[in-house]
Amino acid sequence: MTKFTTICAAVFMLSLVPSLGQGLFYWPQASPAEGGTVNSSIASKAEEAIVEHYQAVPAPGYVFDSWSLYPRGEHDESLYVHTYDPRLFYTQEIKPITAHFVKADTVAEPSEKDLEIRRKGGNQMELTVFSKPGVAYKLYGSMNMLDWSALGVRQGNGEEQVWTLPMRQGGNGYFRVVKADNVEDLESAVFGELSFQGVPEFAGNSASAWVRLWEYDPRIADKGADLFAEQIIEEIPVGPGLKRFRFELGDKSKANPNRNYYITAAIYEKGRVGDVNARIYFLDGFNRVDLPSEFFGSFKKLK
Repeated sequence: MTKFTTICAAVFMLSLVPSLGQGLFYWPQASPAEGGTVNSSIASKAEEAIVEHYQAVPAPGYVFDSWSLYPRGEHDESLYVHTYDPRLFYTQEIKPITAHFVKADTVAEPSEKDLEIRRKGGNQMELTVFSKPGVAYKLYGSMNMLDWSALGVRQGNGEEQVWTLPMRQGGNGYFRVVKADNVEDLESAVFGELSFQGVPEFAGNSASAWVRLWEYDPRIADKGADLFAEQIIEEIPVGPGLKRFRFELGDKSKANPNRNYYITAAIYEKGRVGDVNARIYFLDGFNRVDLPSEFFGSFKKLK
């Protein structure tokens, strides 16, 4: 009899596992129940991985707050994505996860805006940061959300901090602000702006810039400089008219007070950085810089 019971139990467990496998890994629920619902689905299914989506949907008058996960943990996005390997063994108890909702009128809206952008005349824009005393702000700009360049550093004083910038031509403009306790924590070794005069022969094209910061010992005459930092900036318009772009190089904390530093830079045909035959513009002269500092320079066109 004992043998028969064991066999029946084994058959029951084997039949239970596939039936559970037809559903979802978690048991979703809402709190409070009237606060919303959870839409759950299997996004993809393969032999080695099953991907599930749990989407919290607030009821009218409520907003999503957070997830409580099984067996512990939290998640603050309304969509929770869970991936697991169905070939592994998992215990068969119910695994609840809970979407928490709160009433919309209990969510405090910020009393002030952090950032504001306005278009001005003369092909310019004005970006304003509403600063707080004792907080430093560093503004970055990008045209593709991949290559970011520093646009300036300001110390907060409770007043508006305003940057006046040229309008982005031929593409999107993106900005982000980094905060710190003081300006020194935000300073790079050197940052600034480079400019050049575009020509009609390159109309509609873009190019790549290579900006490098070099370190050398002024006490040793016959020793070459060492590369301290570099940045490659893509998608620079090179059509007619005055063109400008920002750059940022190096960690100022790694600078050696017993060394000197200088900048070299060139603009190349797109995708051909470092190819001397593809160089279009170059930064002329010996451009020594102190660290940290802001540098402005102009390119010359190769004849």
